[in-house]
Amino acid sequence: MEASIEKIRSVMSGVKAPQHYDKVFKDECVFSFDTPFSEGGLAVNLKTWQGLGADMVSLDLQRNGGTGLYLVHKYKRVEKKQADAPEPTKLEDLLQEKFETLKEYSVLAIDSTGSKTTVPFPCEDLPMIVTTACQAVIDHKGPSVMDAVDGLDVDDIKESKYCKDLVQLPAFKISPNPKDWKCAKTGDTQNLWLNLSDGYIGSGRRQWDGTGGSNGALDHFEEERAKGNFYPLVVKLGTITPQGADVYSYSPDENDLVKDSLLGQHLAHWGIDIMKMEKFESSMAEMQVEYNMKFDFSKISESGQELVLVRGPGQVGLKNLGNSCYMNSSVQLLMALPEVKQRYLDTDTQIRRSSPSEAAMDLVGQVAKLVNGLNTERYAPPLKDGDDQDDPKVVVAPQMFRSLIGRGHPEFSSGRQQDAAEFVQYLLEQLSRAERTALGSRLSGSTRPTANLFEFQVEERLQETGGEGRVKYTKLQQNMLGLPVKLDDAENLAEVTAFKEAAAKEKEAKKAKTEGEEGEPEEPKPVIQLKSCLDRMAAAEDGLSFRGGTASKTSRLATMPRYLLVQLQRYYVDEKWVPNKLDCKVPMPDTLNLEHLRGRGLQPGEVELPEDTSTSAPSAPAATSPQPDETVVAQLLSMGLNENAAKRASIAVGSAGAEAAASWYFEHMEDPGINDPLEESSSGGGGGGGSGEAATDPEAVAMLCSMGFAEIHVAAALKSCMNSAERAADWLFSHSDDLDGAVAALGGSGGGGGAAASTDFDDGVGEYSLVGFVSHIGKNTGHGHYVCHMKRGVDGGWIIFDDSKVAKSKEPPLDLGYIYLYRRKDTSSGGY
Repeated sequence: MEASIEKIRSVMSGVKAPQHYDKVFKDECVFSFDTPFSEGGLAVNLKTWQGLGADMVSLDLQRNGGTGLYLVHKYKRVEKKQADAPEPTKLEDLLQEKFETLKEYSVLAIDSTGSKTTVPFPCEDLPMIVTTACQAVIDHKGPSVMDAVDGLDVDDIKESKYCKDLVQLPAFKISPNPKDWKCAKTGDTQNLWLNLSDGYIGSGRRQWDGTGGSNGALDHFEEERAKGNFYPLVVKLGTITPQGADVYSYSPDENDLVKDSLLGQHLAHWGIDIMKMEKFESSMAEMQVEYNMKFDFSKISESGQELVLVRGPGQVGLKNLGNSCYMNSSVQLLMALPEVKQRYLDTDTQIRRSSPSEAAMDLVGQVAKLVNGLNTERYAPPLKDGDDQDDPKVVVAPQMFRSLIGRGHPEFSSGRQQDAAEFVQYLLEQLSRAERTALGSRLSGSTRPTANLFEFQVEERLQETGGEGRVKYTKLQQNMLGLPVKLDDAENLAEVTAFKEAAAKEKEAKKAKTEGEEGEPEEPKPVIQLKSCLDRMAAAEDGLSFRGGTASKTSRLATMPRYLLVQLQRYYVDEKWVPNKLDCKVPMPDTLNLEHLRGRGLQPGEVELPEDTSTSAPSAPAATSPQPDETVVAQLLSMGLNENAAKRASIAVGSAGAEAAASWYFEHMEDPGINDPLEESSSGGGGGGGSGEAATDPEAVAMLCSMGFAEIHVAAALKSCMNSAERAADWLFSHSDDLDGAVAALGGSGGGGGAAASTDFDDGVGEYSLVGFVSHIGKNTGHGHYVCHMKRGVDGGWIIFDDSKVAKSKEPPLDLGYIYLYRRKDTSSGGY
């Protein structure tokens, strides 16, 4: 043992104990999806707090000087022994955990020769600093809980109306030593709450399943209330820090977590100095997250279909992390494409080995980790009868990826359900930024970003209604084709309308019928053919205000991308301004030909309109200076929207139209800054040759310049990111290797159409084959559930990905999808 301890001493330089605010990656390997449940456990580096799977420790050693000291976590899930347990009869019985976790820890030391030494933990002979660091790692909440807590709507916690005039009885001093605290009623020493009015310490609430406290604090409030005393505010003792604490109001009109702006003063009354306190118990938010993580979301998503489960490379599910099905479905749609695998499937770990020191913050490395996890046998052993689908050894839980991709985004960083179409576009945007400095170095092969696979140009043609009928052509960049879906186009509209009219007349009679009565007719779903949606997209929009007169506008596809993402716009805002979904069928074909929608540019005999120099050029590249559609803005203003919000909505949905913009607005109407003015491009008036500097926020410029960036780089980044300081900072850091080149690429040089030249768009014959699709179950995109269907395997059969459940699909709902992915027939993955 003495020799082992000496070996540990020789490599312990730099060991440190993490604080509660530090990130400790103890749940998931930073380079793979190994966890403490994996065969070799998870080794946490005691110097960097990064978690490593057993076979990734050598990679960590290469990156950190060849020596290392690790705390190895090994967990084993075993079924609880329940002798003669009765059949579950209540909801709480059904939700009880069937398994318990056995945990084992050891300290692993590796010296410069590669020699390994292992000592069980705890061990009295270990140096104090190592013991302290190990225990701090074990007690730490881990990043999954921290990130989930950050995503909760803590801003919704309101200040208590009782805190300003709170009654506080004559004081007696409470011991500052937490070891002296206990419930006055039961003697409990955990989950203790201090009544801020009379100094009573009681335990927390008892939960429905018997867990929690013994109700001491609440019972005391009720007893005092019965005597005529009103002492509503309590604080959880173990959560007090200089930044605040959990405060709860027992008052019936609040009965929730609240804020106490005078908390420091109220605690000082009882002799507690808030500035000297440290947190040592879970907050209410952390407890809620821990409960969510334990709850098996798959229990509430049974479809009733008896499907054949499958598992193998390309057939690996993703765990639902709580409202993460939109992300899981989007990832399954994109991450197994041949071109993506060709770029990111680094079986030699070369991409991950070259990650920066904070590997969890490296999107390129995390995507490589994701692609490898989904498309290799590592987490896909052959499925045998009796296998546990929820065995944590083979569950892929992309918590690190979710935290990274959502960082800084008001919606995707939250725990709420999101729109999968918005997430796909956001993911491609973030990936393009991360790839700019990695292409040609960390990422071999093509120098085109992954997002280029899906990008295409839309040709917009404006024609004067009167006069010479002159025309103007502009091109916009898109990565998703939005198709309007309208009830008026239903081929069985008469049947649908007749059914609804009959249902309205028989409403009173129906009330008397029992639910699910035999013979009750099923409401017919409207059936809308794809051709109708395409015709609507291609139809001319007449009566548009243009240069003092009117014009008509038509849209065509200028290029045909390698992969075409098609979004069926089933969602709309009803007459009550509530986001809703048109529950209809749109049969989507296995093959698709869009050549009849190809734009042809200026035709013989057409007279082109000259540029109007008095207004901002509408042909400015959408990718660098997006402009709101005036027609869409006008329609939104007629609905009562703020002008700035209307412009933001128009820019957000591109050329998808007013209904899509209205739907976007209602999903983002609570976003901070939604009504703030947009940056305005300088027009006319001076300096004709430049591109017109955007009006930038001086505070944002000052903040970003304080990080060491030049003002010219900061201004360009803010303009590119629509004045978002967070996005601009991300852009600056991701292009720090060549900011001059990146800024030059952003600006384009004025005039003619030139953002990304047309040669940057992959183009070919517009004939496509269906690859996969994402479906949504629910009334609008912010609620419900997403699943993904993909053609996989040698037989090209359909596979359904329902979070962690993967199975052969018997009847893929091709007519009920939301996002469809088509591949151009004339392409092969080898050329990318």
